Amino acid sequence: MSRRRPSLRVTLFLVILGVSLVCIVASALLSNYLSHKQIGEFIQQHRQELAPSGTPGPPGMQEQPPPQPPQPHNINLSFVLAGVLGLVLALVLSFVLAGRISRPLSKLTAATRRIAGGVYQERVLIGGGREVEELGDAFNTLTESLDRNEQVRKNMVADIAHELRNPLATLRGQLELLQAGKIEYDSETIDSLMEDAVVLSRLIEDLRQLSIVEAGQLDLELAPVSVEDVLQEIAARFKHETSLKHLVLEQKSEPGLPPIVADRVRLGQVLSNLVANSIVHTPEGGSIMVEARRTEGHVTFSVRDTGTGVSGEDLPLLFERFYRTDRSRSRETGGAGLGLSIAKSMVEAHGGRIWIDSTAGKGTAIFFTIPIAATD
Repeated sequence: MSRRRPSLRVTLFLVILGVSLVCIVASALLSNYLSHKQIGEFIQQHRQELAPSGTPGPPGMQEQPPPQPPQPHNINLSFVLAGVLGLVLALVLSFVLAGRISRPLSKLTAATRRIAGGVYQERVLIGGGREVEELGDAFNTLTESLDRNEQVRKNMVADIAHELRNPLATLRGQLELLQAGKIEYDSETIDSLMEDAVVLSRLIEDLRQLSIVEAGQLDLELAPVSVEDVLQEIAARFKHETSLKHLVLEQKSEPGLPPIVADRVRLGQVLSNLVANSIVHTPEGGSIMVEARRTEGHVTFSVRDTGTGVSGEDLPLLFERFYRTDRSRSRETGGAGLGLSIAKSMVEAHGGRIWIDSTAGKGTAIFFTIPIAATD
């Protein structure tokens, strides 16, 4: 359908040509009207002088010819020349303007087709006016995002394959040894098998949660929730893990906090993800603070730790799916990089927002807001 329509260059030429012709015809009609009107007024003013006198003058005196009315010499020829000049100018102007617009658009079209073929490193540098340059900048921003997402996808495939392969290989190896009677069925073997099963279960659950969020099927059971109760539950849930790593886990809330509107289970999941992330990245002897305070229309939660922190280049990417600052994929600091992405989606589903403040080597603080419940 698009190829049957005239190009932008042809359309601009026809539009400018039509405008030029209309202007030329209008000016010709107006000029003819005014010139004939002027001639008629001249004739009315000099009617007696233009009429023949009928009486001969003195002998030897030649009779003066009557004044002649102004004649619009070569008016039609002048308008023909003006029309030809207008058509030439319309052709040149339309060609220049159309080329100035169509060339950048043609570049964008060609670059878009290359991106559709999988070349996400494509960038364009185009001129043609402020609007066209803004379109080029937006296109480059889009391609950078596509390129980054493609890299994240490739890393995700490698990460998921790695995370699944290791525990599955361990499970299979130990089960084969048990089946062959090479190892005894004791508590140590059971603990090792259970650890690998937990890793697999956690990864599968994270993928399930992410698929629910991406499909827009995250159902929230919103109700008034006590902030103090939620913080106490989080502190009790991670008491054993923090004690094993010799970490200090504290929780503090501003006195008199009103209830918030939230899904208690999802809110606990968000805080659990953030606290678990802090436990992983905080060395022994460190501390983690879970705090809540009131802001305008919201309660702001924060999870602060004295861990390794995050570098500036990683900070803007932490909430992206499958992004991990630990490229080594170690199981101590590993995971599939889904926790923060899931937490962000759940916070935004509650009508809040989430952000990070971190410095490499000085710890990390993650904040998010949840709306306060109405008084009625």
